[in-house]
Amino acid sequence: MEVKLPEYITGEYAVGTETFTIYDEEREEVLGPATGPRKISVRMYYPVQKDATAGFPRAEMLSAVKRRALEKAYFMKMPEDADYTAEYYANAPHVPGAKFPLILFSHGYQSYREGNTYLCCDLASHGFIVASIGHAYEAVANEYDDGTVDYYDKKINKKMYKCMPKAIFWCLKLQKVKGTPEEMYEKFNAFQKDQAGFMLGRLEVWAQDSMRVVRELKERYTQWIDFSKGIGATGHSMGGATAYYLCQHEPEISCGVNIDGGVFGNYEGMTMTKPFLQISCEANVSVGTRVLLDTQAPARMEVFEDMKHIGFSDAKYMNPGRSNFGKMDCAVMHKRLVACHLEVFDKFLK
Repeated sequence: MEVKLPEYITGEYAVGTETFTIYDEEREEVLGPATGPRKISVRMYYPVQKDATAGFPRAEMLSAVKRRALEKAYFMKMPEDADYTAEYYANAPHVPGAKFPLILFSHGYQSYREGNTYLCCDLASHGFIVASIGHAYEAVANEYDDGTVDYYDKKINKKMYKCMPKAIFWCLKLQKVKGTPEEMYEKFNAFQKDQAGFMLGRLEVWAQDSMRVVRELKERYTQWIDFSKGIGATGHSMGGATAYYLCQHEPEISCGVNIDGGVFGNYEGMTMTKPFLQISCEANVSVGTRVLLDTQAPARMEVFEDMKHIGFSDAKYMNPGRSNFGKMDCAVMHKRLVACHLEVFDKFLK
């Protein structure tokens, strides 16, 4: 089954890209072989004048390493002869004399830093700089400047929840929960307290990764980023939960979006003061209602009908017939997803 890719450069700019690695000497890695400093892989998406891309190559959005890792993890067949580049250009020149707001993006568990390339490209074309962060050993694969690669640490599967059969039972119950946002959050909070201690700990690590990237960008990108209204945060699944966590804990993060992530975290006694948007599929409404509670800032939930969790990533375009990606047309989903992000970031970062 073929799928028509979305029109994903809809703003006034073309899109440039570059990658780099951060070696965080202040933190020791605890996953994988648990040796050496924490490594963070970053892909930047940034605005470029449309007439400035001539002579620059389209960049690869899915390397052979990541294709093989995805095939093994998700039982997907990735054709060797397909075009795995996107309409963004490696090391194209930044717009001279211009600064743009920064958005941090984090992938979901066992996804990868390019897992929402079309979204990140479209946001960059509308005048944002997007830093997509690869979280070591929790992405399906991460590639680094020194040529090394790390893969998802399968030991996590035994740690993720206290008791996997009980956690699955909880999740099935949560999909059927009805009631007020308070009642639904009460059920989700009981689940995370009972089962998700490991995930709560990793949430803090992902937030630390994010702020280490911010620190790096203040050196690498200071002449191109406008920090005057703060920094936006978004992400899919665990990455979306990280966006909410950052908005609660980090003063520099000024607004956020969560793409279908359960809002993990201990927020008892805390009040949200940053604008936030929760995007959910119908099955996951109950795990996102925390966003609507205890807030002094604009907050709302957008429910995507006929969508499923993994379908919010670019995997939907690679395997459009997969029933677990949702029935919503890919182009329609993309257009709506971008519009939701621009609703937040145009208003609160520009």
